[in-house]
Amino acid sequence: MTRRAMNRFARYLLVLALSLAPLGAAAHPHVFIDAGLRLIYDDGGKLSEIEVEWRYDAFYSLLILEDHGIRPVAGGRLADEDAARLAGFDWDWDPAFEGALYLTVEGRRMPLQQPRSFSVALEDGQIVSRHRRALSAPVPGEAETIIQVYDPEFYVDFSVPQPPVTFGRPDCRVGLRPGDSYAAADAYAAALREALARELAAASLLDEEMVTVDIGSVGAPEMRVACGAGR
Repeated sequence: MTRRAMNRFARYLLVLALSLAPLGAAAHPHVFIDAGLRLIYDDGGKLSEIEVEWRYDAFYSLLILEDHGIRPVAGGRLADEDAARLAGFDWDWDPAFEGALYLTVEGRRMPLQQPRSFSVALEDGQIVSRHRRALSAPVPGEAETIIQVYDPEFYVDFSVPQPPVTFGRPDCRVGLRPGDSYAAADAYAAALREALARELAAASLLDEEMVTVDIGSVGAPEMRVACGAGR
C-alpha cells in the first residue's frame, strides 16, 4: 500500500474516531521512524551528499512485510531477492514529497536532488531503509548549516537518536537538539480542529483526500553543523 492510499485510509479512520472520542486522543502519528544521517564532504571540503537511514518501528515493519508477502529467512534477515524488491518501497509517495529532510544553509533553504542508491535490510525485526540525497550544489563546510528531519503532516513521527556522522572532514562538530513529539501532537490537534471546522462548514468532509493538516517543523529534531573555523 502506498503512502497516499494509507493516508486516505488513516484519515477515514481518524474522522470516524473523532466522532467517537475526544480530539486529543486521535492526534498522533501512524508510523514511528528513527532516522540516521551521514554527512558526506567532497575533496574540496564541501558538503555534497547526505546518506539517510530510516529505521521503522517493529509493528509497521511487520505490516510492510505482510503487505509484500515477505517472510524473513534464517537469522531474521531478508533474502537477497526480497531486499532488492523492497529497495525504494518508501519512495512511492506523492510527487510533492520532499523526503522529510530539510537543509538550511546561511538561512536559505537548500534544495536536494532526488534520492538514489536505495537499499533495505531487516535488523532485529525492524525494516531499515537507506538512500542518498545529493545537494543541488555543494556548500562550504564552514557555512552555518541546519538540518531537520520531519513530516509536516505528522503522519510519521521522526526521531534522531544520534547526531549525524561526518565523512571527508575530521574538523566538523554536529550539535543535536532532540525533537518534541508532544509539541508536534499539540500543534497537530489544534490544526486538525481548525481544518475539520472548515471542512464541516463547507460540507466537504467526505472529499477523497479528506483532511490534510500541515504543522511544518513544529517539534522537529534539529542538527547544527559547523566545520573548521565555524566550529
